[in-house]
Amino acid sequence: MTKKNIPHLETLIEQQKDKAEGLTFPCKYPVKAMGENSEKFLQEMLFIAQKHCPSTQECHVRTSVSKTGKYQSVTLTVEVDSREHLEGLYGEIKEHKDVKWTL
Repeated sequence: MTKKNIPHLETLIEQQKDKAEGLTFPCKYPVKAMGENSEKFLQEMLFIAQKHCPSTQECHVRTSVSKTGKYQSVTLTVEVDSREHLEGLYGEIKEHKDVKWTL
């Protein structure tokens, strides 16, 4: 079967460009970052999330402290409009000097 035989193939390809695997936009998405266990780290992650997703509030944040108490995991549930929007947010979080890893 060739490309010419598939009706609306170009339309289907265009629609897939705006979708990350398994996601339909807009959607709420949990972004997780691990860093030092400090209020400063938490506030900086919230600031970055609000910069990209202004509707993000403190009630959209969950934290978990490591067994040793040295690190914390910050989960921010944000609303994103597209794959590019999500990638922009992740990109800035990953670049932050205090982020050890993201998920």
